[in-house]
Amino acid sequence: MATSNDVYLTVIAWGNESRGDDGVGPLLARRINSLDDPAIDVIEDFQLQVEHVMDLRSETPVLFIDASVGIEEGIAVEKLRPCVDSSISTHNVAPQALLGLFEETLDEPAPAAYLLHVCGKHFELGDALSESTRRHADAAWAFLEELLSAPRDTWKNRLEAANLTFSQLDGTEESFKSSLDPC
Repeated sequence: MATSNDVYLTVIAWGNESRGDDGVGPLLARRINSLDDPAIDVIEDFQLQVEHVMDLRSETPVLFIDASVGIEEGIAVEKLRPCVDSSISTHNVAPQALLGLFEETLDEPAPAAYLLHVCGKHFELGDALSESTRRHADAAWAFLEELLSAPRDTWKNRLEAANLTFSQLDGTEESFKSSLDPC
């Protein structure tokens, strides 16, 4: 892990590649890792866990990436806010709850945080990534390439501005607010 002075963005991507579309997070994490950019701290895991609180830093924005059933098509970027989630467990934690746990545990403000939703629909054990989610992953990668090719000091503002839904099918954009917020 790079020192906090060197990192401009933390990416936490999760999913299980043995469960079809759930593997889109790890796929995108590997693509970001292939950029070999020391300004990006990439964490890939099967699921978001309370221990990931130690991967966060107040001053470094975080981009969470996961397959999502909260959108019908395409991708969406959602700005997250910390919350206290009484249902948090060691094996089931929402990104918003992780941010709340960060504030509670470290007594520091949570970092600016965003969730890149990638539409997924097929999560059965043994499934491969579906063709539709593969297209959505390509759209997510195009978004990430554009973001990460911009000057590093603009990444946070670009994520802030990207709180939009992107439809792979018709290119329309609309404001986005997830129905999956546990707060």
